[in-house]
Amino acid sequence: MSDPPPLAELARREVLALHEFFMAWFRPGAPAADFGQCEAALAPDFRMVAPDGIVSDRAAVVQRLRQARNSQPADFAIIISAVEPLWQQGDAILLAYVEEQYRSGSTTRRRSTALFTADAAAPRGVVWRHLQETWMPVASRVSGSIRP
Repeated sequence: MSDPPPLAELARREVLALHEFFMAWFRPGAPAADFGQCEAALAPDFRMVAPDGIVSDRAAVVQRLRQARNSQPADFAIIISAVEPLWQQGDAILLAYVEEQYRSGSTTRRRSTALFTADAAAPRGVVWRHLQETWMPVASRVSGSIRP
């Protein structure tokens, strides 16, 4: 039997998987996504600070997500990059990543830090405890490439 992945890898997988869920959930006509997996990934005391500074508890986040089903255009996409662990102690880890969202020809970017704790009952072995998002400048096109 192999050792379980390190906590940083579990958290990285969780970030990628949840954002894959968001794309399926928000796009019209996408196959049904399992909302229970999303809910199970958020700890009961989960809190989110949105890029505009508004703080929401788990119940408010879950309600907004449920109401947002099929709310984005078919070209909606999310790209996650620059995933890196910032701090870890015991079964807790703070992870940073950049999220780019594309829809109808526009792009938004945010830098996020997320606190996770190990949880064997969670879909991917960790739960989200806290998420802080901060707006970033949108990349500009230079010589056919995208640069920040």
